Amino acid sequence: MPKEWYKLSQAKLKVLFSYYLLVLVFGIALTIMPLLNESLNFRLTITMASIIGGIGCALIGSIIFYLRKLYKACINLDFSEPNSEDDKIRETGVYYYYFLRPIFSIGFSLFVNIALRTSISIVTITESNLSFGFIYMVMFVSFFAGFASGDLITYIESKSNKVLLKIIKDN
Repeated sequence: MPKEWYKLSQAKLKVLFSYYLLVLVFGIALTIMPLLNESLNFRLTITMASIIGGIGCALIGSIIFYLRKLYKACINLDFSEPNSEDDKIRETGVYYYYFLRPIFSIGFSLFVNIALRTSISIVTITESNLSFGFIYMVMFVSFFAGFASGDLITYIESKSNKVLLKIIKDN
């Protein structure tokens, strides 16, 4: 993002930092739940634990990446107060850019879960045969999907048109 695009009021910066800290705590709580599954009073299925843990890890990864990006921009004095009507429109875009990235990471985590589950289903392993290793694998990959959510968006955007055009041409 070019430096001249960094238009955010101090109030919105404070909201983003607070939001990120709350989402980080929520992500940590979701990550801990499957890890403590054995000692909890209720039992999560492997699928449920992998979804919950994957979302938690994706949130942690996303928050670490974007919180770092946010505080580095503040330290480097990259942000400036919006002064014009164009700046206020840009501020809205920058605000939602940061606000929505953790939510996008949840979607990528679910996609990771589906992708890993599909690859396992190909070899016909049922839910009862899945081990806790599946949960850890989903959580591990989901962290990186959350951390790299911006890069994943760019990659999917560039590849999706090619894939769709190929499907349409083949039919």
